[in-house]
Parts: sequence; C-alpha cells; structure tokens
Amino acid sequence: MASDPLTRATASLYGLALGDALGSQFFVPANREALTTRTLPPGPWQWTDDTEMACSVYRLLADRGMVDQDALAASFAAHHDFDRGYGPATGRMLRLVREGGDWRALASGLFDGNGSWGNGAAMRVAPLGAWFAGDPPAAVRQADLSARVTHTHPEAVAGAVAVAVAAAVAASEADLSPGRFLDAVLDHTPPGSVRDGIGAARRLLTVADPLLAARALGNGRKTAAHDTVPFTLWSAARHLDDVEQAIWTTATAGGDVDTTCAIVGGILGGRAGLGGLPRDWLRRAEPLPGWAEVPAGLRPETADGAWLHSTAGVTVPFAPDGAVTRSSLRKVVPFAAPVAMPPPERVWSDDDWAVIRLGHRPVGMDDRWSAYVESDTLHLHRSWTGHQIYEARFGRTPEGRFVVAARVEADRGRHRRVGDAYDRLLLELLVDTILLQRHDPRRWDELASLR
Repeated sequence: MASDPLTRATASLYGLALGDALGSQFFVPANREALTTRTLPPGPWQWTDDTEMACSVYRLLADRGMVDQDALAASFAAHHDFDRGYGPATGRMLRLVREGGDWRALASGLFDGNGSWGNGAAMRVAPLGAWFAGDPPAAVRQADLSARVTHTHPEAVAGAVAVAVAAAVAASEADLSPGRFLDAVLDHTPPGSVRDGIGAARRLLTVADPLLAARALGNGRKTAAHDTVPFTLWSAARHLDDVEQAIWTTATAGGDVDTTCAIVGGILGGRAGLGGLPRDWLRRAEPLPGWAEVPAGLRPETADGAWLHSTAGVTVPFAPDGAVTRSSLRKVVPFAAPVAMPPPERVWSDDDWAVIRLGHRPVGMDDRWSAYVESDTLHLHRSWTGHQIYEARFGRTPEGRFVVAARVEADRGRHRRVGDAYDRLLLELLVDTILLQRHDPRRWDELASLR
C-alpha cells in the first residue's frame, strides 16, 4: 500500500471513475445483457457528476492538503457540466453559486431548510478518505467539511463520513477482515439511519446474494445517503481485495448504479493501488479531465500504452479503432488565444456521432482541415499550419448529440474572424462536410453571405 497520500488519493480517484463510468453504462438498455453475463460493454464509458465532483475534491487536497470549503464550492461551480447527470437541486445550486450566490445559504436552504440528504456527498469523498489513510479522525473532520458544501442534512454528512472512513481504513490496513472493516466504520459514523444501515450490513456479511442484501439495505434507488451507503460498504467488505468482483457485485443490485459502483471503486481503488486496477476497464473509460492535473508519474497506463488522462496541452484518451488521434497527425498546434463562441443550434444522431468520433486526416494539399475527438470534444485544425481553429464539446440528449460549448481561435494571425454567426455556421458545416461527407451548397452560399 502506498505511503504517499497523493498516490493513494489518485488510485482511489481512478477506481471511483472506473466504477462510475462502468455503472453508467447499465442505464443503456442495450447493455443490460452485458450486466447479466458480466461482460464489458463497448467503450468509451463516460463518467458522470460523481467523478467530476470527486476531481474537485482531489485537486483541492493535492493543492492544500485539506478542505477549504469556499475553494471547494468554487471548484464545484466552475466545473459543473449539466450534461453529467447532476441532480436538479445540486445543479441549480451550483449554477447560482457560479452567478455569485452564497453556497452556505443555498446548501442549508435546500428542501425547506432541512438540507439535502442525498448521496452526492458520499459519492465523491473516497479520495479524501484515501488521502487520510491511517488517520480516521482526520478523515471524519475533512469529510464533514466537504459534505456541507452541498449537503447539510445530518444523514448526508454521515454518509460522507462513513465512506471516507471506509476508504481511510481500506487503504491503510493490509490484513483486514470484512467484520473489522465495518466495525471501524461504525466506530466513527454519527448515529442515525446511515449508521443503523451499516450495522445491518455488518450482520449481513454472511449473505452472498447482492439482490438479497440490497433488499434489506437499499441500492441507491432513492438517491438518499441512508439508501446508498450501507449497501456499498457491504459490497466493499465482501470483496476487499478484488475491485472487479466488488464493482460487478454492486452493479448487479441495480438502483443508482453509477453512484454505488463509484463509491465501491473509490474505497477499494485506494487499497488496490494504481497497479491493481483492471487494465481492460481503464482502456474503455473516458479519461479524467485535464483540470484534475494528475501528475504524469501517477497516471495509469493501459495495455496499449495510452495514458488515461487529459492535460491542458496534451491529451491521449481512449479512441475507437481506426480513429484519427492527435499523435497520428503530422502537425498539431494548440490554440494561441481561444475565446468562447455560440455553439451551432443543431442535433446530430448517435450514428452521426459514431462517425464524427473517427475524425479526419487530410488527403492532399487541397484538404485544408484535420479533426480528431478526445473524450467528448472535437478539435479542428488547419492541415497546413497545424493551428487549432475550433473546439466543440458535445453533450447528449434523448434525440442525439449537440454542441454544449465551443471555442474559436481569436489570434488574427491564425484565424481572421468575421463574427459569431459566421463561426457558428462554419463549425456546423465542417462537421457535416469534412466528417460526415454531406455537402449542402445552399448552406455554403449562406456562409458566404455572412462575410
């Protein structure tokens, strides 16, 4: 087990992201058979708000070594991506914080002043527990602070405390029995429904069937801490030294699968270490966001040598077979002065997205654009100079894929901007023409009229 807190927290974060990303795949009806047969669904697996918020916790600890509530609230708000599946109350709160609202008043005012008792504080806290491995009282204090930024109800706080202590204990004690593991968590969890549920989980350790255990403990279907945390601790306790088996067991019970699997993956990731995480899963999972700033030496490497992490300058994420990647292009030059631009008002089908993700490699001198997709972001570069001109981050709706946010090069030496309307239409036409091979002369005439 790692003695360095950053290494432990990094392993926990990757374990959390793997559980989250795999669990989220089982909300797709086509993947239900994969859950039944325990076969891996096709990648890439996108993670959800669980991982996004956990990255803020991780980054804060890496920078400061402790929880600063104001900084954590600011990070949650700054990196809030509504397409990641946030609950409506948390999503609205983070939007208001971003607009200048007081997080303390907003969090405490939720649900008629009772605060949220949801599982959101518990789902993101495992890396904090791994950071404070061997010091459960510190994990309790810091988890309490981290929870109250968004979840002030005592049950939500207790859920975060329990998961943090579980991660702290799992990452520090090599010779650990399931019973002693849960006893240590019970010793530090405040009284209430969450603690009562963990006590029930302790009594159910002899039960092997996750469906039966979930019937008694909950499976997160109510998205409440007391309906989520006891079952995840039962599952982690039953499989302390087998991350894969623990996550499959957790997913089998259904419910809030991405969150339950994220909690279990986070608890056991810190125990297994980076080398103990399944490589097949890492290859399929979406990379962590660049702003998490995982040190290069701590990024797990897949069997094919690709680093599963994005940085501000270089990204080498999962790409489908045959897809154009950044490293496969002759010349790639990042933005010099990117600015936000209005995204195209257009929805592409999932089949279109599968083609878009393959990218485009220029053929001949007259082919002026190259394109590649990293995670959910399309990058468009001039083929001759390599200069990046556009970036488009895609989101998902029931109807298909759309551009959530876009950026354009504002350096006039690289791109002479005509205006937002021109750039918005050109970006749309490049997707249709270069990537999807659909040429509409009328739209290009419309573009010419905007000059």
